[in-house]
Amino acid sequence: MKKQLLILSFLGCGFAYGQNLSLGSVLPGVLFPQEIFRFQPGYVGQLQNASAYTTGLTDRWFSIGQINQNTQSFYGQRFQYDGRALVTGYTSASPSNPRIEWIHSGGSTAGNLEFRVANNFTNGISSIVSSMTPDGNTYFARIPSSFGSLNPKVGIIFKEQPGLIIFPEATVTSSNPVGISLSLPHATNSANGIQSSVIGGESSTAISGKAEGATSSIGVYGTTTNNTAFGAAVYGDLMATGPNLWSGYFNGDVFIMGTYGPSDAKLKNSITKENSALEKILLLNPVSYKYNDVKGMNLPQTLQHGFISQEIAEVFPELTKDMNQPIFDENGGVKTEVSFKALNYVGLISVLTAAVQELNTELTQVRQDLDEYKANDAVRSQVLQNSPLVNGYSIEQNIPNPFSERTSIRFQLAPGVETATLSIFNLNGGFIKDYQLIGNSGEVEILASEIGKGMFIYSLNLNGQEIVSKRMIIK
Repeated sequence: MKKQLLILSFLGCGFAYGQNLSLGSVLPGVLFPQEIFRFQPGYVGQLQNASAYTTGLTDRWFSIGQINQNTQSFYGQRFQYDGRALVTGYTSASPSNPRIEWIHSGGSTAGNLEFRVANNFTNGISSIVSSMTPDGNTYFARIPSSFGSLNPKVGIIFKEQPGLIIFPEATVTSSNPVGISLSLPHATNSANGIQSSVIGGESSTAISGKAEGATSSIGVYGTTTNNTAFGAAVYGDLMATGPNLWSGYFNGDVFIMGTYGPSDAKLKNSITKENSALEKILLLNPVSYKYNDVKGMNLPQTLQHGFISQEIAEVFPELTKDMNQPIFDENGGVKTEVSFKALNYVGLISVLTAAVQELNTELTQVRQDLDEYKANDAVRSQVLQNSPLVNGYSIEQNIPNPFSERTSIRFQLAPGVETATLSIFNLNGGFIKDYQLIGNSGEVEILASEIGKGMFIYSLNLNGQEIVSKRMIIK
């Protein structure tokens, strides 16, 4: 009976104010239960704190239904509250796209559009799921102030791991699928497509890539075009120096098509010529070897050729470096580390070059001296072969030979001969010095300070005739 009186009261009010609030008889619902009341087409509203449906700073009202305004019509609901409005529904301007629209007059009082979840209908805890600011920024999990002055267009803050996971619900079968695609056209001085910062803890990895493919797998791929003043597909910038810091570190074989390093004179100081390079190179010990199978280090297991870093450090300590390589677990955390001594093989190139140059200079001089000696020796041999004075005369090879200070030469003259001359010549036949030989036999001493350095000929002469000759070397 009460329900019937309530309906009659509504109808009575409608007739009293001359309004038609009902449209025809009620019908049994198809999607819902029995209909009890039906509004006429248009909209139903409530003026809570307003004299009309206006947008004043103190107006509060709501409407549900279809509103025709200007050139479009809107169907949905609108809640107007102190100069702000929340609208949900459809508009004839884009009928295929339902919308949730946050309307405000701007300024600091505009506030944010919040999406929340609560764990209780009465006094439960309400937590923010997402926020949208008046300037169009979207934030997930926290309020915008959590980002400080960064003011990102889209911000995500998470409390626990994992922070963000993106994966397809099933295996992708289309050609060349892309998990995440980012395009950032810009006309500024610089821009970053992806900027990652990981700070703190014992181990930090800004970007970690893993690829597993049956034919080809690339963990990180970079490319750049040639229409730029400077381009680098992958660029590592080491902002500090230290014994175990690197702008790039590769745990395994590295293949490079061409490599360059800074070598301009304007980048260097204290430039000195390599000295005694051959002497130092002769101290090195080239070896062949195989690497141990060290867990966490992708060392090649084939036969290798090179040096031992500890031995190189005794001759070229500046070409070696103490290393501590971290060994990571499957989650990217540091499990342990391996210590070893590394070697800069490139640094040996200049030393080897200097050694080859020194060796070539010595070899060139030896060849010149040898050619001159062969020419002069051929002439002397021809003369001595035709001389009848050789019999009975002899001079022994000087001892020591080569020498650097002094050497001795024993001689023997023919019977009855008591005096002769020992003459020193260079390989060009130039006269250096004479030594008088007294007695039928004996020994003469030659001082390097009187002769010089190089290769020389010493000859036994009698009355100006060369009888026998030999070579000696002074170093």
